[in-house]
Amino acid sequence: MATQTRPTDRVRALAIGTFFFANGASFASWIPRLGEIRENLSLSDTALGLTLLGSGCGGVLMSLAGSRIINRIGSRRATIVTSVTLAAMLPLIAVAPVAAILFLVLIGIGIMDGLTDVAMNTQALQFQDSLHRSVINRMHAIWSIGTLTGGIGSSLAATFQISLGTQLTVTSVILIAATVTAGTRLIPEARHIPDHHLIPRSSGARGRIWLAVFGIGILTVLIEIPATDWAALLMAERFGLSPGPAGLGFIGFTLGMVIGRAGGDKVVDRFGGEQMRRTSALIAAVGILIATTGPVVAVSLLGFVIAGLGGSTLFPISVRRSGELLPGAQGVSLFSAGARMGILVSSPVMGALSDLTTRSGALLLLGGFAAIVTAIWHLPESPHNKGTS
Repeated sequence: MATQTRPTDRVRALAIGTFFFANGASFASWIPRLGEIRENLSLSDTALGLTLLGSGCGGVLMSLAGSRIINRIGSRRATIVTSVTLAAMLPLIAVAPVAAILFLVLIGIGIMDGLTDVAMNTQALQFQDSLHRSVINRMHAIWSIGTLTGGIGSSLAATFQISLGTQLTVTSVILIAATVTAGTRLIPEARHIPDHHLIPRSSGARGRIWLAVFGIGILTVLIEIPATDWAALLMAERFGLSPGPAGLGFIGFTLGMVIGRAGGDKVVDRFGGEQMRRTSALIAAVGILIATTGPVVAVSLLGFVIAGLGGSTLFPISVRRSGELLPGAQGVSLFSAGARMGILVSSPVMGALSDLTTRSGALLLLGGFAAIVTAIWHLPESPHNKGTS
């Protein structure tokens, strides 16, 4: 039964939301300028994809260790420290002189981002439990607003020829100030639930759940990340756009994500998370098809918006289901590890497919395939939360 929101709850929601916003803004502060980074380092699409593996490598390593670290130091401390460190590392992207150095920088960023992801989602799920109603979609909507804000800022900076180093330094200072201030209002410690509690006793059933949580993490990211990372490059290739206008592809996808996530909690609570997850994947597949085949800029942008709208609830619903299927931070950590593995796979595969075909063909093959498989794959029912699919 829903409870009335107290003033302290609103403050806590704002604090947790600040970290989701900052995380999204950190990610989006440099992605729209990938074309510029690629040209500065004289990289092919394949080489760029391999360089972007750095963030995936770091993210997978930290996600796998995330639940143990959070159980040791608490999600509050983990969220604050990693968010501040992540923001502080952003300017290093602009000064990396060669691809190998950028690769190492992205490993460090991926490590911090991987733990932040587990920690802030653990905070959000604890807060959701205290309210007895869903809020996870709204938190991820705030993340998308952060990416939209960061993406617009990055595209504008490119349009007005503001250097990447200056842009990322200003972004870093703002995000550090915001997260340090918000950190005082987070939930003090993550509630620890023993690993044996609420998990099916059958090792076979437990293994199937682990596989499902990890696998859906991979697929969810293969829908979302290629469409965001490569949208600007795709628009530049298809329509000959300069870096500023090409960023509209990224912005269109993110706008769809924001719209879908803003109302996602009510829709999920009404129609059921599992059905909503699979339907959303089908909508994402349609959007990717339109984005990659649309004959003019406006149609392609509409496709990115539809793809973002379809993919909007996939990540938060899957985080919620993972938290139901496995206790404490374990489910979130395992899902995050799968998602980071998806990041690890997506960049080199997109780069290789792009060089073999086109960027549009690569997105259609990878993102479209992942969306169809996600729509078909039914997650198991929660062993302890019947009725909350």
